[in-house]
Amino acid sequence: MADRATNEKTLRDLIDVFWNQQAFDQFDRFFHKDAVLHSGVTDYPGSEGLCDRFAVPFVQSFPDLNHEIVFLVIDGDMAAMRYHGIGTMTGDYGGLKAAGQKLDYHGTVIFQMRDGRIAEVWGHSDLADWVAAQAGAS
Repeated sequence: MADRATNEKTLRDLIDVFWNQQAFDQFDRFFHKDAVLHSGVTDYPGSEGLCDRFAVPFVQSFPDLNHEIVFLVIDGDMAAMRYHGIGTMTGDYGGLKAAGQKLDYHGTVIFQMRDGRIAEVWGHSDLADWVAAQAGAS
């Protein structure tokens, strides 16, 4: 088990470096190679799942995407985070055609840490609600 400071640094850098700087080539700095993101009905395992199938397509559609941590709670090797993200849709996403739509969404994730890196993630956000609202507006 890593200490609290190590886990906190990893999770804060996850937002600042991995997401906001889009440093997906630093996957191994943040995640175990067998890490899994559980997101609703879909699991995204390893770098191929987390980066290639989840993160990269998302930021390709919202290249100015920026996240901030609303709160972070850490208890041993478990952590909970509430985050807020904003961006501008310049690439098609979720069946929507890009027309400069402004994304403003929130999410909550639970992390299981192992040796100071992320081993498992359970996430939920209101992104699907945003996509549905955009589809209804067109």
